[in-house]
Amino acid sequence: MRFVCMLAIFLRFARADTISSLTDGENKTSTSLEFKDKEWNDLSILRQMVNQETVIRLALVKNVHALFSDVNLMKKSITASETTISRLQQTFEALNTLVYSLQKENSELKNSSIISQTRMIEFETRIQTLNESVSFLHDKINVNQMESDEKRQEMFNKTNSVIADMKIVLRYLSVTLFDFKEHTDLETESRDKKYEKLKHHFNSSVNELKTETFKTKSGLSNITAQIQSVEDSQTEMKGELTETLNRTVTKFETQFQTSEYERLKLSSTVSSLEVAQMNMSKSRCDVSKRIGFTATMSSYSISWNSGTLVFPVVITNVGNGYNPSTGVFTAPTAGEYVFFVNVQSYNTESIYVDVVLNGVTKVRTMAQGGTDYYDAGPNLAVLTLQKGDRVWVKYHAGQGYYIDGPITTFSGFLL
Repeated sequence: MRFVCMLAIFLRFARADTISSLTDGENKTSTSLEFKDKEWNDLSILRQMVNQETVIRLALVKNVHALFSDVNLMKKSITASETTISRLQQTFEALNTLVYSLQKENSELKNSSIISQTRMIEFETRIQTLNESVSFLHDKINVNQMESDEKRQEMFNKTNSVIADMKIVLRYLSVTLFDFKEHTDLETESRDKKYEKLKHHFNSSVNELKTETFKTKSGLSNITAQIQSVEDSQTEMKGELTETLNRTVTKFETQFQTSEYERLKLSSTVSSLEVAQMNMSKSRCDVSKRIGFTATMSSYSISWNSGTLVFPVVITNVGNGYNPSTGVFTAPTAGEYVFFVNVQSYNTESIYVDVVLNGVTKVRTMAQGGTDYYDAGPNLAVLTLQKGDRVWVKYHAGQGYYIDGPITTFSGFLL
């Protein structure tokens, strides 16, 4: 800057000298005055230039300080920018990691979706198989029901046939008893009572068989209603359907077995009647060798569950072989004896008793309770006895017995 000021002063003096040399000859006096004035003007200009230089220098210093401040601010801004760029790079890396994790999760979700679709297909296949199994079970139930109806009808026909035969037997027994009455009034009265007892027992057995048949029909109606209910709620009860049907079939088979058991009991009763007929026929031939007894209970018991079942009420005791105090029959003579026992359960209780020869169980009978009320359990045994052998009825299981007239009885006679 100083160099510029000095150059300007030098040019100014050089110009003044040139002008002065050109006009020297014309007017020296005016030239000198003008020269002085110009010097003063140049000095004034120089001062102004110096002042301007000072002002410019101060402005430059201020601008330099401002520039340094701007440079510092720019450095700080660059540092902040670098920090921001570093943070942005970290954020970018985190975003890349997140994108990779999302891509991996998306791939896992796709695989899971494929697995779920496969499982859904398997589940639909299982449901279809279950529907087929339900249809098969329904068809099987229908077939079993038809077979049961056929068996029940066959059993009903057999029962009617047996009843007809029994009516004939009863008529024959009536004739036999009528003929036998001519020989002795006492024996006729005894046989009439026995006949009435057997007839009452037969009617009771027939009524029980009819009741069991009605219960079987009711059971079949209940099974039909249950099957319809299963069909209505098939969607909600698919998992329990097989077990329910198995229980229903088991219950039906149990009812059928119960009906079959009742038929067997009725057959046993018929056999006892036939044996009684044979005994009466033989008794007509040899009255002196007759041995027989029938005894019943005087009251029922709810809790009897041990020992010998004593029948204290004697209906018949020909030959005095039965002791009503102990409930034991002692054979007066050797031979083949027929023993018949019938026990009726109390309410829904069950009772099992044995016919015992000299302490050894020979036959067993039962009156099964549960869903049946006051069930009857008859049984018959033909035993070979020696003189002095003892026969009685002994407790086996259950508890209690019931009487409604002479139903719970113990009988025996010599063939």
